[in-house]
Amino acid sequence: MKKQEIISFLSCTYCRIKTSKIHGVGVHAIMPIKKGTNLFPDCSVNLNKIIKINKKEVNHLHGNVKQMMGDFLIESETHYFTPTSLNKIDISYFLNHSNTPNCEWVESDDSFRNLIDLDEGDELTLDYEKYLNSELVKNYYEEEN
Repeated sequence: MKKQEIISFLSCTYCRIKTSKIHGVGVHAIMPIKKGTNLFPDCSVNLNKIIKINKKEVNHLHGNVKQMMGDFLIESETHYFTPTSLNKIDISYFLNHSNTPNCEWVESDDSFRNLIDLDEGDELTLDYEKYLNSELVKNYYEEEN
């Protein structure tokens, strides 16, 4: 990323990671955010590169690594789904789950948008089940034999 691109994205910095009342740390608004804002415009990934990893394939990994996979990757009962390694996660991976979320992931353009106006200090939340019901997870990535 070039200097001017970084400066351009600084005006789109709406959130930071802080201690969460929900779980560990979470993403919190650092200013009021209007409903429908693309919260992390420089955090999208290439959706065609999501990889499906059977949990049996990573049984050999250290327990702390598997814990991180469960904390940060899309997870089903038998698989993890990720476009990147844990070493390249961005702020969007720190959004905590809520059954009544104030944000959503929009699959069509791989963006995170707030469902309501947010105030400074509000924690941003998602419904993780929406990932498992996405077309990417349901249809595109067959389990390898």
